[in-house]
Amino acid sequence: MKSLIPLFALLVVSWSAHADLRAPERQLQAIVDPANVITDRGSKLEILPTVRAVPQIDSTGHATLRRISSASASYPISPQQLGVVYNHSMQQQGYISGEIAFKMKAGATGKGLSAALYPGLKQITKPEVYVTNARTPAEFMKIMKRLQARADVEWVVPTVTYGPTAAQQSTR
Repeated sequence: MKSLIPLFALLVVSWSAHADLRAPERQLQAIVDPANVITDRGSKLEILPTVRAVPQIDSTGHATLRRISSASASYPISPQQLGVVYNHSMQQQGYISGEIAFKMKAGATGKGLSAALYPGLKQITKPEVYVTNARTPAEFMKIMKRLQARADVEWVVPTVTYGPTAAQQSTR
């Protein structure tokens, strides 16, 4: 009897491996403009230069909602007027205030970093972790690409938040 149990288990495993299971069909959102794509930790983030999101507090006073609107590509982004990105790996919309954090490699310092190239540059911790704040989506992309191309930078992380828009929240 004991020898039949492993045989039975093998039979069940092999039968279930041949079951006809299909993943649900899912339409992936394609990249609209490859020129507006940056890579963040392996994910493709598409910056949507003419879309903004305004943070709002919901009726309970807890969750932050975002009202989406159109804007000129040159219109500034900030914590009050967020830029919008689409994370193609997560298949989800995200929001940026313009903040980008980065860390210099061991032995490198940020003393030579120009405030003209990195607006609002501040050292936030030691060893050599900095934050900069882009003012427009185009500037956000330029700063991200510039930092990612530097040989003396260990990592670069844009601050992206995720969550529902006001329209998505009201349909739940």
